Amino acid sequence: MKLSTIIAGVLLLMIATGCSRPVNDYSYINLNRLKGWEGETALTLHFDMVDTTGACELYIAGEIVVKRTAGGETGYPINLTFIAPDNTRYSDAVFLPLHVEHDKEITITSHGVKSIEWPYRKNIHNPIPGEWKVIITKGDSTSDYSDIVGLGIYCKQRKP
Repeated sequence: MKLSTIIAGVLLLMIATGCSRPVNDYSYINLNRLKGWEGETALTLHFDMVDTTGACELYIAGEIVVKRTAGGETGYPINLTFIAPDNTRYSDAVFLPLHVEHDKEITITSHGVKSIEWPYRKNIHNPIPGEWKVIITKGDSTSDYSDIVGLGIYCKQRKP
């Protein structure tokens, strides 16, 4: 293999990874691809929300094994508990639908895994900067959560 080909590949990889989201504004957990989200395990995420001047949008991101969801699940109810840096708690229950309108920014299917970004809250003005904690639990005991192989949350700063 030519040295110029290797250098071009490394440069391309650096450019591709350099355009990704900053590390501190999102948190994601990869789960076992064969077993998914098992038992009553709570997923705990940590992310920084430091900008108190602008508005942001929160998204929930997930990866679902497509071939296993063919059994009839239409989505997943989950419970969210947000813990602010000052220990203030906010709770919410949401439903994450599997069937969302096809939009390249929202759903992408690759190798039998569907990646979905669900808009959660818009126009958030965060008065408490710092590291936030999010605890995600299953919303009911009848849904099969084993299809979920990754789950996370991220903050997208709105452009003025």
